[in-house]
Amino acid sequence: MTRVHRPIAITAVAAAVALFPARAVLAADPLEPVRIVMSVAGWKDKDAPKVEASGYFDDRLLGTIYSASFADIYGLAEKTDELQDGSGYMLGYDEVIGGQDSCELKDVRLEARPEKDGVTPVNVYFDAISCFGHSPDLSQPQTVFHVIEEDGRYIIDNLWSEDYREGAVESSVKAQFAAMAKAFLDFRLTGSWPKE
Repeated sequence: MTRVHRPIAITAVAAAVALFPARAVLAADPLEPVRIVMSVAGWKDKDAPKVEASGYFDDRLLGTIYSASFADIYGLAEKTDELQDGSGYMLGYDEVIGGQDSCELKDVRLEARPEKDGVTPVNVYFDAISCFGHSPDLSQPQTVFHVIEEDGRYIIDNLWSEDYREGAVESSVKAQFAAMAKAFLDFRLTGSWPKE
């Protein structure tokens, strides 16, 4: 068990309060952490919170709006990327928007589905392709987040920007980060990459 020293914990809370609106720190609404991520993704309308972050998974966000298990798995994947002299673009695509290139986000809509077994799925609908001459299907969510309660606040535990299949964990972003770290460990152990 890791012990957090009280001064560090107080500093982390103070930093979170300075970074986000007060409502985001306590996150009493399951949509709030998703709003924050979508703001980082480029959502800019009147309902989007103002967020200062270097990316979806910067240290401040990992410590405030993601579950401890998501943060742990992401940390392992990030270390794996460093050990492989990676570029920091670990999965090779935008984990939230999907794909490698996107337009400025338009028509963003968030919808919390009913909570089941401690998980509130949050569907996110948006247009990120019309500038390329394509019409998005806004009747289907482009990204789905699983939001849970941890330490008295809502946080993101997983997300899918493709192949949701009603929450099939193996197709999730969290599982892809875990698989990336495991493949590298297997390579270091055996000297060969696992076969696809």
